Amino acid sequence: MYFSFLRTFRYDKQKSKRTTTHSPALSLILKKAFYIVFTISILGIVSNCNTNSRTQNGKTTKNELNAKDSTQSSEKTELTKYDKKWVRYVDEGGNITHELELYISELGDTLNWSQRIYSNGVLDFTKSNFYDFEAKMAKDSVIKGRITLHLELDYTIEDPITEKEMTVDFVNKLNGKEDIITFKSKNQNYVDFEFKNDNDTIIGVLTEYRKIDLLKSPDSTRLIWSKLPIDSESQTDNLFIYVYELDKNKR
Repeated sequence: MYFSFLRTFRYDKQKSKRTTTHSPALSLILKKAFYIVFTISILGIVSNCNTNSRTQNGKTTKNELNAKDSTQSSEKTELTKYDKKWVRYVDEGGNITHELELYISELGDTLNWSQRIYSNGVLDFTKSNFYDFEAKMAKDSVIKGRITLHLELDYTIEDPITEKEMTVDFVNKLNGKEDIITFKSKNQNYVDFEFKNDNDTIIGVLTEYRKIDLLKSPDSTRLIWSKLPIDSESQTDNLFIYVYELDKNKR
């Protein structure tokens, strides 16, 4: 079973040096806006950012996926199909102990990002990582909703958070065209979204970034990314799992 959830970095303000447990790798099949790829070097941090995007009514719409992008993608790989389901575990007395949301691929791999942990049958938020998803199809093919993220980091890290941002990217299919559309929120544990779509199938990825000042190391800052795929259907070929190589990072 593969676990891919958190990427943690530590940045020393004086030495300008950072250590990391995971090296995020991006596929070139999407021209993803405002996503920074960090690599480690002895001299410092090298960042690469593609800022080709446009903003409309508080949301960022990225360049339309053109025929060339689609052709290059299909030539490189075929997206893996997954069955998504929640599995419940109980103890000998029949009391629920935990629940896992599993992505089971057609190749037999099992991926997990969301976990609900229970204590005496009661959900323990201090040990759980999952999101609540609310969405409805309104008039004129408009999908409106909210994603709320629950992380154990909110309870396990006592150092102050100096910056927090949530981002959700969706595959937007409208009038036969495909875009990646983005919604953001700052210093909240939820993000609202509203967009037109040809159907009610939702495929996306949720990212939370937080910057933490370390009390025991005043000159150091900790950067944490949490990333989870979002799917409204039980069967999916979520392209973000491939793009961000979420199936490659083991936890």
